[in-house]
Amino acid sequence: MTRSSWVYDPDKKTLVPKHEFVSPTREAGYVVLGDQPDFVSPIDGKLYSGRAGMREHCRIHDVVPNAELKGLPPLTSQSDQRSSSEIRRDNEARKSQIIHQVNRHYR
Repeated sequence: MTRSSWVYDPDKKTLVPKHEFVSPTREAGYVVLGDQPDFVSPIDGKLYSGRAGMREHCRIHDVVPNAELKGLPPLTSQSDQRSSSEIRRDNEARKSQIIHQVNRHYR
């Protein structure tokens, strides 16, 4: 027994197999999108509202919303073109910055 999907065809006023259904042509029209919900920034903890708030947040913090990254190829281990000594030096610098910030916060 195979599974199949059926769709109601308003022109024929009956169910037809989904692969045979042809949607009736509809006139193009305007689409009104609702505003984005308010959100609290994980960077500064402030409340931003709507698309204008998202644009302001991105401008202030020089960031990009994740939705805009959709479709980009993921980074691979081959995408870093630095030499191993440069990577090691950058890692050490990052560790020392973290240690400095933690010590500054707790002292």
